[in-house]
Amino acid sequence: MYIGSLLEQSAERYPDHLALVYKERRWTYAEWHARVRRFAQALADLGVRAGERVAFFVGTSEYSATTYFATQLLGAVAVPVNYRLAAGELTGILSDSGACALVYGEPMLDRVNRSRELLDSVPVFISCGGSARDVPQGHLHFETLAQETIDRHEFRVTPAEDQLAALVYTSGTTGHPKGVQHSQRNDLAIAMNCVMEYSLTHADTALHIAPLYHVGGMQAFFIPHVMVGGTNVIIDRYSPLATLETIQREHITTLFAVPTQIQDMLVHENFKSFDTTSLRMITTGGAAISAAAMERVQREFCANIFNGYGMTEASLTLLLHPGDALAKLGSCGKPTLITACRIVTNDPQREVPVTESAVPGSIGELIVRGPQVTAGYWNKPVETARKLRTGWLYTGDLFSRDAQGFFYFHGRVDDLIVSGGENIYPREVEEALYRCPGVQEAAVVGLPDPSWGSSVTAFIVRSNPALTAADIERHCRGRDDLAAFKRPRRIVFVDALPQNPSGKVLKRELVARYAEER
Repeated sequence: MYIGSLLEQSAERYPDHLALVYKERRWTYAEWHARVRRFAQALADLGVRAGERVAFFVGTSEYSATTYFATQLLGAVAVPVNYRLAAGELTGILSDSGACALVYGEPMLDRVNRSRELLDSVPVFISCGGSARDVPQGHLHFETLAQETIDRHEFRVTPAEDQLAALVYTSGTTGHPKGVQHSQRNDLAIAMNCVMEYSLTHADTALHIAPLYHVGGMQAFFIPHVMVGGTNVIIDRYSPLATLETIQREHITTLFAVPTQIQDMLVHENFKSFDTTSLRMITTGGAAISAAAMERVQREFCANIFNGYGMTEASLTLLLHPGDALAKLGSCGKPTLITACRIVTNDPQREVPVTESAVPGSIGELIVRGPQVTAGYWNKPVETARKLRTGWLYTGDLFSRDAQGFFYFHGRVDDLIVSGGENIYPREVEEALYRCPGVQEAAVVGLPDPSWGSSVTAFIVRSNPALTAADIERHCRGRDDLAAFKRPRRIVFVDALPQNPSGKVLKRELVARYAEER
């Protein structure tokens, strides 16, 4: 079994079942499998061989999915690239991965052309969208290749389980993107893990509003639905209205959305006019969600909401199931079926104690082990050795665990605030802020302070425009679970928090923005 075989098996079992919906086009499994094979044959005719890297720089679309599975049928390596990146960033990934071909979206042409000026090592460029006559000279047209290539059945590969399936570049929340190596074994494990945890079946219809260049969108949501022969519906550009319309029209049963997207839909003026009763589950993660918002989601949107924790290096590591969504609000849940987790101090041999709450000494770094854990970073042996030790992945995330086995996130190791000699965990302060009426989103960082070293600073998105800094200060003073030294010394109101596609707040951008404004 390998990733490409999942599509082949579903095409054999469910040839007439709807596999893929994108804009006005619909493909059964037999039709989409044939299309993927034709595009794979086209890549083979262009000289792409097993093990070579094929990058795609395209918005969330059928082109992303077809390119991904075509590479898997060839035994080639998919290199999904964030379509929001600038030309120089694209060039860096193409150079680092050694890509031999680039599939790109029509809106990205200017950046692609600039990248070609900076790097001349990519021989094949394939344009998506538009007509063949609109394609720049020397480039190829995706639709022509996918429609007109004759599948001669010349390629047949059975990759080994440790063979590379994808190079997924990190979102860069802590620095420059790194190419995370996903083997066939890794991605099959992620898919099977999600199928089991979410109880996915052939009857499910998934809606994709998350980018397919991201692990959360592709490995942990799209591929699992292909594995069971379900239907995948793709929206190329997210909006609350388009999502609600699609849920109703396509009778969507499963949805992956970050908390801000869920709340955007809930507060949309026409939310109540849409029928969303087909939804049997929503899975989310990456950011906190308030108790009030969670209650409303379960009451008005979908009763079954999962909250997951994972990373590009190890997808779906922890999962909070719907039955615990409110009772254990703020928790990332327990290790998934294929995952082992420990919380350690600087001494990797010593685990932190299990306590009812995050008391001093109970917080440490989460390390994980399982078949979904990457073998390392592409071309970065030093970084690989630092993050992967004795079979464990050191996540760089701070966690505690309660007596019932639920794990709680307290921020990145690098996000720890040391103020006046005291350690302050941002997530603890954020959880207190989320309980303040009028707070929609909160992010806490440490900013330089001449007296204290670092000053606790809260960036707040308001749900109530009348909310003031004095209201928040009064709320924090009235809490018996937030010591005085942990209270925010500065409160900054913002329209939105910068986030990566998985919903994680980019705190270093907040720090940089605030420094500029000062």
